[in-house]
Amino acid sequence: MAATKPRLNVALIGYAFMGRAHSNAYQQVNRFFPDCPYEVVRKVLVGRTAGPLAEAAKTWGWEETSTDIDAVLARDDIDLVDVATSNDSHHAITMKALKAGKHVFCEKPLALNTAQAREMKAAADKAKVRVGLWHNYRRSPAASTAAQLIRDGKIGEVRQVRGVYLQDWLWDDSCPATWRMTEKVCGSGAHGDLNAHLIDMTRFLTQLEFDEVSGLRETFTKKRRNANGKGMVTVDVDDALIFLARLSNGAIASFEATRVAPGRKNYNRIEINGSKGTIVWNFERMNELEFFSFEDDGPVQGFHTIMCMNGAVHPYAGNYWPDGHIIGYEHTFTNTVADFLTALKTKAPFRPDFADGVANQEVLDASLESAKSHKWVKVEKSQKFAKEKATKTAAKKAGITG
Repeated sequence: MAATKPRLNVALIGYAFMGRAHSNAYQQVNRFFPDCPYEVVRKVLVGRTAGPLAEAAKTWGWEETSTDIDAVLARDDIDLVDVATSNDSHHAITMKALKAGKHVFCEKPLALNTAQAREMKAAADKAKVRVGLWHNYRRSPAASTAAQLIRDGKIGEVRQVRGVYLQDWLWDDSCPATWRMTEKVCGSGAHGDLNAHLIDMTRFLTQLEFDEVSGLRETFTKKRRNANGKGMVTVDVDDALIFLARLSNGAIASFEATRVAPGRKNYNRIEINGSKGTIVWNFERMNELEFFSFEDDGPVQGFHTIMCMNGAVHPYAGNYWPDGHIIGYEHTFTNTVADFLTALKTKAPFRPDFADGVANQEVLDASLESAKSHKWVKVEKSQKFAKEKATKTAAKKAGITG
């Protein structure tokens, strides 16, 4: 008889969009990652409204529900607390969970501002528990492959980064105000929601940090109708924010986040230009990479597509379907849970952690400050990170020679 895995009881706080994505990941991780060191138990789902909460728990297989966060955090049988709530509650809930000695997974951005993020990181260090940040795009097979190819030197020295994250759901005034349009609840608009991903992906892919930034922001629709039908709400966050950056090796970068680009539903694309080549990852074609190298022979030199769904060589691909059968958005969350639980068991590092959350927040805040002051702003860079070593194998695995 096979040995029984230890159970890991999860309390998930929040059941909307991210709550659904996280619930699915906890539901699927033991099915697709048989070597996962824990049996994940969806123990309790926490929310404010009992009716919708009960419906969500039934849909996603949670054993219990609760509207009392403090009571859940006080339970001895809860091992991991997952914070999937609006941005303004990340700090308070996480600090309570850490004080209670729980491992914590938190949605991005980590906090409303850098001061909160640093407090959360310090509290996690003091509690000596494991923490993670839900930047799931890192763990698409193609993005993970791109990171290793860059570390292996396949595009040479990084010279430019070009990132865009474009949506259109606020293109006119028909959408009512939500929590994502109020600074005290979300911190910033498209910037904190979308540029946060581009910042994290840049740091992940290049292993570079941000030295200084220059930002420009605009809110095109200043007022929106209140969702409750009572009057209008002033929008005090950005509809769009663009910023330039100088990276730690001298490379230059540009980033654009917007919710007012008609026709663009979720266009998340990042291009890394090096001294020898270019790599592109585009979420709308998330299982592929575009790759160009000057080291290719002249007759075949040009951009070509790498399908990163070879289970023998591309990260995570082998845990799902036969080669070439693509995976989707939801699988990146499952991959993230699998890696976090492995790190929890083996005591290996897990990234992104709260130090990454602080680093990302420092860039977000510096860009906002620049957009207000109309001046370049230095990024504080309070965190230190060890670079991962090149393996010299990713290129061979991806079928790239030279």
